[in-house]
Amino acid sequence: MQEASYYVIIFFIGIVMIFSLIKRNDAYTSFIEGAKESMQMGLSILPYLLVMYVAVAVFKASYLLDDLLSTSYIPNEIYMQGIFRPVSSHASLSLMMQTITEYGVDSNEGIIAAILQGGSDTTIYVMGLYFGVIGIKKTRHAYKIGILCDIICFVICLIIYLYIL
Repeated sequence: MQEASYYVIIFFIGIVMIFSLIKRNDAYTSFIEGAKESMQMGLSILPYLLVMYVAVAVFKASYLLDDLLSTSYIPNEIYMQGIFRPVSSHASLSLMMQTITEYGVDSNEGIIAAILQGGSDTTIYVMGLYFGVIGIKKTRHAYKIGILCDIICFVICLIIYLYIL
């Protein structure tokens, strides 16, 4: 028996084709033009992606955080994930996976890593990438609120780890 998602995809394609016929629109040409625009957008995003990946890789490779946080009650991976989460989803996800591999899925550390991963966002990355691509210059308040939300999530995770779990 097929998964229901296969039928949803076919249903969606059918709806798009029916809508295209009703509007008397050439669906194939519209698809090709949309694909061309997506390729151009992808190329314009590429420099911003490269800058973010290089900055995160250099910071992670320096082991600066390992040296600064080696005397804490909380595992270094949790601190590092909290610091990397606003910058890089991939780096924070790899730190979460490292925490889960080392401590286990049902451990307090694994639970906190999962909450931190799901409860915060890659604020600097998303805003830097998308605001840069579309040319928004006045981002001061957006960054403040986004980082404040990430900090609140991180502090709540630390409180849960230290006092609840």
